[in-house]
Amino acid sequence: MPSARLAPPPLAAALAAAALAACPGARRDPPGCDLARGPCAAAAGGLEVRLELSPRPPRALRELELTVDASRGGVPLEGGAVAVELSMPGMYMGENRAALEPAGGGRHRGRAVLVRCASGRRDWVAEVEVRAAGGGEPVRVRFPFEAAE
Repeated sequence: MPSARLAPPPLAAALAAAALAACPGARRDPPGCDLARGPCAAAAGGLEVRLELSPRPPRALRELELTVDASRGGVPLEGGAVAVELSMPGMYMGENRAALEPAGGGRHRGRAVLVRCASGRRDWVAEVEVRAAGGGEPVRVRFPFEAAE
């Protein structure tokens, strides 16, 4: 009779996952644009989404201006709602979500602040969520970046 394989206790599995995620270099998003140097753009769900953070480079505990341009087929996306969530991969840093205000021409603007990580980590992800007017599933685009010291 084959031996039964025991799954690790949930707490042990969660601690192992947290330890792995907290290690610098344990998991990285694919390389791409660097928000610390300039705006980044990506396509998802039939939309083109461009995000810019300023001032550059972004720094912890300083206000950031977030600018998102959204379009479909080169036509600015009017109406709907845009938000940006700032998070640190694998480490809960509290909820940090900014609802952006429409500025015309498919552009939305808002402000947010990066918190300082006690471990010294500086890797962040800005996840842009675009909800088109009229409903439907939101489109989400992730932009990894590093905050300056």
